[in-house]
Amino acid sequence: MPIDTDKRPSNALRRVLGVAVLGLALPLAACGTGSEPSEPTSSTAAEPSTPSDSADSAAPDPTGRWSSPEAGDPFLEFSEDGQVKGSDGCNRIETTWEVDGDKILITPFTTTQKACAGVDMWLSEASSATIEGDVMKIADSGGDVVGGLEKEDQ
Repeated sequence: MPIDTDKRPSNALRRVLGVAVLGLALPLAACGTGSEPSEPTSSTAAEPSTPSDSADSAAPDPTGRWSSPEAGDPFLEFSEDGQVKGSDGCNRIETTWEVDGDKILITPFTTTQKACAGVDMWLSEASSATIEGDVMKIADSGGDVVGGLEKEDQ
């Protein structure tokens, strides 16, 4: 059965939608620090931050479920043993993951091959990911961000 590519959103549209989702979610991820930036959190003099003190230097931890409210409810669930299971909104997907610096490397998926009308299966293009707060940015093999997922409370 031929695939009608005219009805599939363009890569540019998917990127714009992914960035829009991230733009809406990132401000929420920054909320709730408990103090205003102008309020000191300690009465001692500020000490210079070393790389080992910085939260940014810690390896990302993707374990848990990450999802999107898009059609088909795409999600990925990362387990501590390096396995990933989920759905691109249409097809079941499975693979493995590992951390390399600040990136999560995702091996190519094993997936079912159903066709689903009205579902953008961008998640099946995942090759790597980065985490910023409660948002996981998914990138394709070219390093382009193709979408985002939000961390679910567990």
